[in-house]
Amino acid sequence: MDNAFIATNLDWDHRTPTDGQRFLNRVFRKLHMPVRLTPAPSEMANVEARMNLFHLLEQTMAYGVPGDVVDLGCNAGDSTIVMQTVVQRLAPEKHVHAFDSFEGLPDLTENDRRDGVYAKGHMAAPLDVFKRKFEILGLPMPHIHKGWFEQTVPSALPDRISFALIDGDLYESTRHVLPHVYERMAPGAIGMIAVYYDERVFPRKGIHPGYRSPGVKRATDEFFADKPEKVSLLYANEYSNGFFRKR
Repeated sequence: MDNAFIATNLDWDHRTPTDGQRFLNRVFRKLHMPVRLTPAPSEMANVEARMNLFHLLEQTMAYGVPGDVVDLGCNAGDSTIVMQTVVQRLAPEKHVHAFDSFEGLPDLTENDRRDGVYAKGHMAAPLDVFKRKFEILGLPMPHIHKGWFEQTVPSALPDRISFALIDGDLYESTRHVLPHVYERMAPGAIGMIAVYYDERVFPRKGIHPGYRSPGVKRATDEFFADKPEKVSLLYANEYSNGFFRKR
């Protein structure tokens, strides 16, 4: 299927200048000024991360992996929109499940406070904003599970999972959901870690702390230390994503 919707449905492609920026860029060139304006990147994710999500999810459809699709930490719904679009076109019999508090991050434990990256309430996105995006695009509403992960996982997880996006931002959130999701994943299912920064693979200087989310990597590495799967890193410009394939 075509994936151009990733760059057109919502404001994800911040590489393309607006009309006003293109005009100013022409002025800068005439003045021989080494300046080029582009839109600011999204604070939540970017078009490269959405492309990684698209291709990994589509793989599970192409290979007929059984199970439903889950978005753990859906925030305002951008990632869920990618999931629902792919499912509607390629596997409409599947269900998409979206999990979030819709109140931002919970109280932090010492495991996350010591990283100095996040605080309670960060990245809050109201549920009505999530629903409105689906209504504007005419997409079916996914199954929405509102609440903290400790309240909704594992009780609201589908029995069988073919694809999971895990976007908990925190050590504690990631540590909680991983074992429950993992045990429900069918062979061949793919799990994508929304932010998985590994400086041994691709070191970055001066990036925003949120693009590192060190607690996520700690919790992920701890969980997979005794598992047969390996977490691999995918480049996503400002971000890097991790993924694994269930054996």
